Amino acid sequence: MPTARRLVLEDGSVWHGFAFGHTGTEVGEVVFNTSLTGYQEILTDPSYKGQFVVFTYPHIGNVGINAGDMESEQVHMGGVIVRDLSITVSNYRANMSLDEYLKQQKVMGIAGVDTRAITRRLRVTGCLNGAITTDPSISDEELLQRCKSWTIVGKDLIKEVTCKEPYEWKEGTEEEWEFAKAAKSVNGAARYKVVAYDYGIKTNILRRLASFGCDVTVVPADFPAEKVLDMNPDGVFFSNGPGDPSAVPYAVDNAKKILGKKPAFGICMGHQVLGQALGGKTFKLKFGHHGGNHPLRHTPTGRIEISAQNHNFAVDPATLPDEVEVSLINLNDGTCAGMLHPGLKAMTVQSHPEASPGPHDSDVAFEQFIGFMAEARKQRVVGRPFSRTRALSARVVAMAPSQQTIDGARAAIAAVIKEKHCNPILIRLAWHDAGTYSVEAAKQLPHPRAGGATGSIRFKPEMSHGANAGLPNALALLTPIKEQFPEMGWADLIQLASAVAVQEAGGPFIPLRLGRKDAASEEDCTPDGRLPAAAAPFPAGEATPAQHLRNVFYRMGLNDQEIVALSGAHTLGRARPDRSGFGKESTKYTKDGPGAPGGSSWTVQWLKFDNSYFRDIYEQKNADLLVLPTDACIFEDEAFKPFAEKYLASQDAFFQDYVAAHLKLSELGVEWDGEPVTLTA
Repeated sequence: MPTARRLVLEDGSVWHGFAFGHTGTEVGEVVFNTSLTGYQEILTDPSYKGQFVVFTYPHIGNVGINAGDMESEQVHMGGVIVRDLSITVSNYRANMSLDEYLKQQKVMGIAGVDTRAITRRLRVTGCLNGAITTDPSISDEELLQRCKSWTIVGKDLIKEVTCKEPYEWKEGTEEEWEFAKAAKSVNGAARYKVVAYDYGIKTNILRRLASFGCDVTVVPADFPAEKVLDMNPDGVFFSNGPGDPSAVPYAVDNAKKILGKKPAFGICMGHQVLGQALGGKTFKLKFGHHGGNHPLRHTPTGRIEISAQNHNFAVDPATLPDEVEVSLINLNDGTCAGMLHPGLKAMTVQSHPEASPGPHDSDVAFEQFIGFMAEARKQRVVGRPFSRTRALSARVVAMAPSQQTIDGARAAIAAVIKEKHCNPILIRLAWHDAGTYSVEAAKQLPHPRAGGATGSIRFKPEMSHGANAGLPNALALLTPIKEQFPEMGWADLIQLASAVAVQEAGGPFIPLRLGRKDAASEEDCTPDGRLPAAAAPFPAGEATPAQHLRNVFYRMGLNDQEIVALSGAHTLGRARPDRSGFGKESTKYTKDGPGAPGGSSWTVQWLKFDNSYFRDIYEQKNADLLVLPTDACIFEDEAFKPFAEKYLASQDAFFQDYVAAHLKLSELGVEWDGEPVTLTA
């Protein structure tokens, strides 16, 4: 009968399964890996030191363990968590089972737990510490306390996995496995001498360097930079590794001494070490990136790569100097996935271009490093002092899109609107993204952290704001279009969708400008409470709806005329009680749709953009139409009233002023990536 085993997470949840591998008790950080294959390479990746890995693929162990697929000489992770442990090994290369191997390595595994539920929990809460045990004498409460007292933050785990002495590496990828034409053309000839810092280096990184013509000398993580330079290599490599990159100042100091003197290439931890050496800072991700299916965008070319990744920390591009280019962006969350400093011939990737396991799209990074070393032989690299200016441009996720991309995205948005009748929610999405802007915050915070039309609403912390109920549906409508046109950033796409939505509803053409820099991560989200409320009680003790509107919109830098003009967009759409708390379940105008039925509209034809909102608010004769306190006040407030009456009398005047206000709103908090492109009718 299998031995019982428990997994206790620091949120107090307890998971019961059965044991395989070693017995005992272990504590570590629990992360999930989404790779479908390659569990052996994951097990032997030193970057997992101090962590338990939840495999999201349900069947693990079916191909056993073989001597050829090791990424290091041992298993470094603290524990293995699987749904279904295969008891049968079916691979001609296997020489033992996973259970046997973990027993040999003294590493614990737990099987028979709901890995899908654990993964969902980690995605919501972020990484959690966990404790695995086979000891029934240890209570759940004691295990919970062990979890809470353990942390990976601030830990230097590199010193536990690095080599003790330098060694040489010359073995390339075996011929039957080689896939890169550039590597095949080398044919094993060593042309470059590379020193590789071992922070927990994977074997396949060494193979790839050798395959591209490098004789590699691997040195310990704390090997002095002066000795490296005395070896006079053609280039210096900084490897992957475990733990907190901010806890290894000795590695950063060595990198600083090498930058500008030799071409430098960093992968994963090496990316983070070089990022700090260049003047940047790192931060911990919510649940990290672990798996073989992470999309990246190469910013200079727009090329998309599917990459293998394994890291819990990232470089904050807002802290980098101007000379550093963000060369790769993670398309899942917009974080920095690569850096380039052409003047210093320094390059990094946060992903694992060597794969093992994973796709080979990013293998070109090795070719680029070879190119840097070839150039350095011809021309001596002269280091320049680093600017400490915040690299605002480094946060860019997309450059100004091409006309072809703009036309294609416009057509795709229009098609979705025709099918889904979603004009109102697309406008609301754009307004709620832009409406977080604060003029005062912008005086103190760098872009995009003062809010505005930056695309930050796509991140969960901001999308979870109370005023954004229902807006995940709008984001879901735009996601396939973003995937179809990756050149267009999220900030541009969200604002473009609102402009198209107005025009498709019969409203005016809005000559939107495109080329916004996107918010890059959850760190760029604004605090809740910046968007307008519809009725009392208003925040901050505001006595009237008009006072509330002024406080909200004046904070953005808008005036009374713009407040009233923008209010006119309520000619489109409905309020739903399950989202905003206002309106009826349905009315005679909304009970049959179009689109999802229900809610209360402000106007009879709530998918037509005209000036009927002002007429209906002024008359207030129809009980089936919605009039909120913040609507009624535009005719009650003495300063608002002249503009409301103007738009009631003239639709042309409304359209003219609305376009100007919409354009201003769409550019709040915006920084442009070069010269913006203006939309044409």
